[in-house]
Amino acid sequence: MSIVGLTQEEREKVAGIADVLIPASPRGFSASEAGIAGPLLDSLETHVPERLALVRRVLELEAGRTPQAALDALRGEDAGAYDSFCETVAALYFMAPKVREAVGFPGRLPRPARVEVTELEELLMPVLEGGFAPRSVE
Repeated sequence: MSIVGLTQEEREKVAGIADVLIPASPRGFSASEAGIAGPLLDSLETHVPERLALVRRVLELEAGRTPQAALDALRGEDAGAYDSFCETVAALYFMAPKVREAVGFPGRLPRPARVEVTELEELLMPVLEGGFAPRSVE
């Protein structure tokens, strides 16, 4: 899936803006190094399509400005939208497999549910002790 109407140039602008929020460090990747402008950005359509309008709004604010100036303008206009954009960038960043590996979090892995028989008995005993008493249905 790809975000409808988002050009490669706009994706690069998103990456530049995201790099202001999550720059490279000696021990970590920047947002663009994590691949935020590729399939991670495309995942917005699947997971939080309502954030697409926010990404487009930030791109409009970036026109003729530096990425930092665009973020400052968003924060000045609408602090809630700024917070939502920062959350979105952080969420996309931590969806990158190499970032999760670098921080030691592989993601949520499937595990079988285990219910011990003794726990099950403890849960059911009050029901069994109460006995069977059919209720009328009206």
